[in-house]
Amino acid sequence: MTFSAANSPITSSLDLISPSWSCPDNVVAYTTTRLGGGSMGDFAGLNVGAHVGDDLLLVKANRSLIPHSEKITWLEQVHSNRVVSLPSADTTADAAYSCSVSHFCAVMTADCVPILLCDGSGQEVAAVHAGWKGLETNIIRNAVGQFSCDANKIMAWIGPAISGACYEVDSQLASKFRHIKGAIADSHNDGKYLLDLPLIAQIQLQQAGVDTITQSNLCTYSDERRFYSHRRATHQKKRTTGRMVSVIGLL
Repeated sequence: MTFSAANSPITSSLDLISPSWSCPDNVVAYTTTRLGGGSMGDFAGLNVGAHVGDDLLLVKANRSLIPHSEKITWLEQVHSNRVVSLPSADTTADAAYSCSVSHFCAVMTADCVPILLCDGSGQEVAAVHAGWKGLETNIIRNAVGQFSCDANKIMAWIGPAISGACYEVDSQLASKFRHIKGAIADSHNDGKYLLDLPLIAQIQLQQAGVDTITQSNLCTYSDERRFYSHRRATHQKKRTTGRMVSVIGLL
């Protein structure tokens, strides 16, 4: 999806990813990429992270470009399993739920798994930031539990994240998910393993009762042109990198 921002001095269009799912017509859902925007250097592009060391004026300008920006609640993400119901004065959380047309849910990522949720009748939505810590402590189950409808009435989209083929971890971290079939694979490096976070998210959604799940199958690490990646930045000896945002809301 291309979003025009004709009045912006920074960019003429943004590259937005729309979930490939059959959601109700009144549900707005998308993930930004790094294309567009005015950030520079290690943050070059549409960085929406205000906590990574980028020029805050540029971040504010970048955020203003994305659709329905005035309705978005930006969370203070801390790799927790906490979900807030919007509107909320407390935004320290890693997932948000809303049934209000005035309050859109959003989570920022740069390798962690963004998950967008909506019910089949277009009355409830949620966004989840699921790194390994959130997955280990059941943030997905907590988010699904916010919905008033049965879990089998919820649909989920798993957005761009680091793929299992690119996420090498030590044995201690891998062992946290040894009970999930297919989540761990051997690495070519001794004592290391490959951990599939998007697959773990999918299985945990299924365990929470969500039947309709769509994987984006987009890897943030391997597509440097389109995505920020914290792991890739680390491997390139960079200080930091920017963030994308996954947004969902009701019209």
